[in-house]
Parts: sequence; structure tokens; C-alpha cells
Amino acid sequence: MTVISQKRNTKLGFSLLELLVVLAIMGVMMGLLGFSFLSTTSSDLGDAQRKILSLVYKAKFVALSSGSDSRIIVHAEPSDSEKYLRFAEVISLDKNASYGGGVGTWRVDQTSRVLLPENIWFVADGLESDNAEWPQNGVCIWSATSDDDLLLTDPANGFRSEDVAAGSKRYLYVNCNAQGVFTSPTYPSMPRLVLARGSLTPAVGGVLKPKFTNQRDLSGIQIQPFGGIIMMDSQDFNYE
Repeated sequence: MTVISQKRNTKLGFSLLELLVVLAIMGVMMGLLGFSFLSTTSSDLGDAQRKILSLVYKAKFVALSSGSDSRIIVHAEPSDSEKYLRFAEVISLDKNASYGGGVGTWRVDQTSRVLLPENIWFVADGLESDNAEWPQNGVCIWSATSDDDLLLTDPANGFRSEDVAAGSKRYLYVNCNAQGVFTSPTYPSMPRLVLARGSLTPAVGGVLKPKFTNQRDLSGIQIQPFGGIIMMDSQDFNYE
């Protein structure tokens, strides 16, 4: 008796989306592992840093999965002291006009909204500080100059639109292109997100702005040219 055996040719593979999900999860886990060893970062700054790290990985994932630019936007309207330089979220350029999109329309990622812990802010240009020795790399580097900041409407049906009309709010941003690469107008200087502890003080016009007093009470995230990410603590800033 002749026994004929047949082998089934089973092809094992993963879709691009599945691979992206796995890479995103691995990235977040590696980031959290790195965060756990930052012994010099205080708990609230460390918590803020961890939240912003999750936004960085979320922006990469959204850009790759949607095939369009994504951005981490940071609220930059001083008149709103609760959100000013404390609120951030991820948006992606919406290319499908049938869903209300088109030129200058951005889809809001509902799962990515972050409000930093109390008394923690992003450190933007023109910071108020009592300390003349503030580190040179102790401020954020955005993906556009101040002249190119976004003016966006409030979310409506999951979208924000670029609009100069009254009621639009100003946002600073870090851009990630459709290939998952963060962009900078000053290459090789790459985007950097710096966080510091401070307090609200009156500024010109009566608005409240954060004022920073301790140049070593910092944390941050430095994005590298080829996709790497450095978790910065107080020892990584240049004090000269």
C-alpha cells in the first residue's frame, strides 16, 4: 500500500496595519521602560513626560496608518490659562472631502488628548524666567516658525479647520509626515518638547503666563533625525 502525503502550503503573514500596531505597542513599552529609570525626574514632571511620549508614538502611528501628515498640537492662546501651553492632542490631515475634509481640515484623534499636571507647562520661546542661566536647549523646537503657527477652530464632528476667523485659536505644533518621520524647519535641529515646573504670573495685557524659576527642574523629549527618541532629564540640558 502506497501512502501519499500532502503538505498544505500555509502562508503566514501580517498586514501592514497589524505590523504598525505591534510596532506602536513596542515603542510605547520601550518608552515606558526607559522612563522607569529616570531617577532624577520628579514624579509630576515624569508623568507629564510619559504622556507626551505617548503622543509622539501616537502621531507616528496615525501618520503611517492614515497615509497623511499628523501633528501634535499645543494650545497657545494666553487668554485661556487652563489650557495655555498645557493642552495637547494629535490631529491628522483629512484628505477625504466626503467626510467634511479638504484643504486645511484636520481629523482629531479622540484618544490622544492630554492636559499636563498642574504647574507643568511646555517651555516655549519668550519664556518668563528669574534665572539667567536657563539652558540653551531648555526650550521647545517646533516644526514651524511662529509665523506659521496653526489657527484652528474648535472641534466639530471630530474635525478642526484652519481658519483665521474670530474664535479660532492658535496652536504650536510638531509635524510627522506620511512616512512617520518628524520634520523640522531647522534641520539637523529636530523637534524637541521641553517641560518645566512654574507658576502663573500676570503678563502684558493682564493675561497670565507661566514663569519658571528652577532651570534644573526640567524634562523633555528630543526627536532624532532618523526616528530615535531621547528621554531627557535635568542632566541632558546644557547649563553654561
